Amino acid sequence: MEPHPIPQNVTTFQFHLVGDMTLKQFLYLAAGSTIAYLLFIWGVPYYPLIAWPVLITSALLGIAFAFMPIASRPLDYWLKAFLKAVYSPTKRVWVKNRKTFRDDPLFASRLVTYLSGLQPMQTQMPTDYPLRPPLAWLREASRLPTTAKSDLTTASSDLPTPAELGKTVDLARQAQNLQVRIIQTERALNQIKAEASQPAAIPIDYSGQVNKIIADLQILVSQASNIRQQLDEVTKRDQINLAAVPPTKLKEKIRVVMSAKPKQIQATLTSFPNIINGVVKDKTGNYLEGTVTVIYDKEGLPVRALKTNKLGQFTGSTPLPNSTYTLELEKDNFSFDVLQIELNGQVLPPLLITSK
Repeated sequence: MEPHPIPQNVTTFQFHLVGDMTLKQFLYLAAGSTIAYLLFIWGVPYYPLIAWPVLITSALLGIAFAFMPIASRPLDYWLKAFLKAVYSPTKRVWVKNRKTFRDDPLFASRLVTYLSGLQPMQTQMPTDYPLRPPLAWLREASRLPTTAKSDLTTASSDLPTPAELGKTVDLARQAQNLQVRIIQTERALNQIKAEASQPAAIPIDYSGQVNKIIADLQILVSQASNIRQQLDEVTKRDQINLAAVPPTKLKEKIRVVMSAKPKQIQATLTSFPNIINGVVKDKTGNYLEGTVTVIYDKEGLPVRALKTNKLGQFTGSTPLPNSTYTLELEKDNFSFDVLQIELNGQVLPPLLITSK
């Protein structure tokens, strides 16, 4: 078996064009010899004391540049490195560019931007608009036990028609898509606020992005209002009267937890009122990272989406209005109870939530 040839760097490969010399070596040798020859013809007869040293030096330099590498590198490489090291600046002085930041659109609101990084500001988000949850009457009907559903068969004439039911399902899908888009837009707005509160070497103008996001939110709110009106028109005609069902037969699937009942921990995560915060653990007491906590208002509309850190902690960035809220936690291979909490303008202690 023949030995494999040694790989070579073909990008810097130089062909031997003149005998065993490369073209570069030949040019260096020719340049030194030419200068020495011209000095011998024109300089030696008239100025021998000056011509002979220059002649010898020129010939030796041509030979050295062509055939005398140092550390496997030719002399021209070392000459370039020497000149670059000598003439490159070694001392740099910072000079003002005379740029004024008063022309920056965010300069006037710099105090608000700074304070927003220190304490959360209460803002009225589009998600706070009361929207009726889609298909609320269908959800309640699906929670009825078998005995309750059998009692409702007598009122079959009050059930919606297939066309009306299809229209309601279509509206519910549109409402669900709007809810997802509102949450994503809110996350983008919070991210821009966090980036704007951090100091940067080069000022960045976030006014255009903020105006675009606010315009998108207004469009989403108007669309949600239209869908709400359409859902109200459909559900007013076809809502099932659940009052006839005995309340003792309904199966409770949501555990209601008041603000004073959840387990509390000593560490405080926030010092501002109406900010929901807490710690999530598993059965063995280990912190759960990446648990998604979705907060719904009393109308069933999601108003916040939080995520736990490495210590299992989650906390909101802005306070919520006084009302009753529902917490739903999601994480792969874990299940949690649905919690309900009431906000009344007080500082909430951290909630200690454990998976089932």
